[in-house]
Amino acid sequence: MTRAMSRNARAAYLFLTPAILGLVLYTLLPIAGIVGMSLTEWNGLVAPAFIGLGNFRELFTQDMFFFTSVVATLKFALFTVAVGTVYAFFVAILLNQRIYGRGIFRSIFFLPFIVPSIGAVIVWAWMYESNFGVFNFLLQTIGLDKVKWLGEEATATPALGLMTVWGFGNFIVIYLAGLQGIPRTYLEAVEIDGGNAWHKFRHVTLPLLSPVILFNVLTGVVSNLQVFVPAMAITKGSPNGSTLYMVYYIFRTGFQNNRFGYSAAISLVFFAFIALVTATIFLSSRKWMFYEGQ
Repeated sequence: MTRAMSRNARAAYLFLTPAILGLVLYTLLPIAGIVGMSLTEWNGLVAPAFIGLGNFRELFTQDMFFFTSVVATLKFALFTVAVGTVYAFFVAILLNQRIYGRGIFRSIFFLPFIVPSIGAVIVWAWMYESNFGVFNFLLQTIGLDKVKWLGEEATATPALGLMTVWGFGNFIVIYLAGLQGIPRTYLEAVEIDGGNAWHKFRHVTLPLLSPVILFNVLTGVVSNLQVFVPAMAITKGSPNGSTLYMVYYIFRTGFQNNRFGYSAAISLVFFAFIALVTATIFLSSRKWMFYEGQ
């Protein structure tokens, strides 16, 4: 028995070797490199100079853009995930109904997810254009004034957020799969007890979908905290830093200002920030999560 277990263990490690090498070479070593780089002042042209925790001291005491970036990133992620969760869940419920051509509708709603992000951003930027954009044209047709969608602090993040929500086709598919996995017997039991559609949704659908909701919320928060393309391609962090999202700020600091050590320090703080947000979501989920076996 021991020899057989030993052979199985060796075989398992052999097959796991590519994954372990990938983890070490492409995850752990780069993280270690970022940690080392964050302790230096380096512009990429000369040898890095060790400055210890100098970058972190500057980040928390002198950098006026850092906290602006944190607030802007949080606003974008919260808006996008909140609106996107409601949108994806509602569309999934509609696509779960027995309607003619629902396969075509499912493809249509999933399609934005596979559209290249830079192309979608350019098209949406044209639609948001202040003078000749589609949205302002529609506003004028009903007698309303034009809006500077990407030129005002109050509308820039919601505008970019709606652009991102449009591409939530993957979340729609996940919700749809969760809806189709709910046993019909539970819904029929509610009907037998005299319950209506609201009772079925409140007491069966929503509890059984709570693990799916947690997964979508968690992945949505993590991915949208790392928003980059809209800020890079359209707003460049304006107006007044309201779209200075953290990944774009890291990019600007490192590759435009040539402060690679400082951008590495921001990256580590950003990593800890995402870990904290993820842990908070996990801890809070204990109050509303429900598993079928409970």
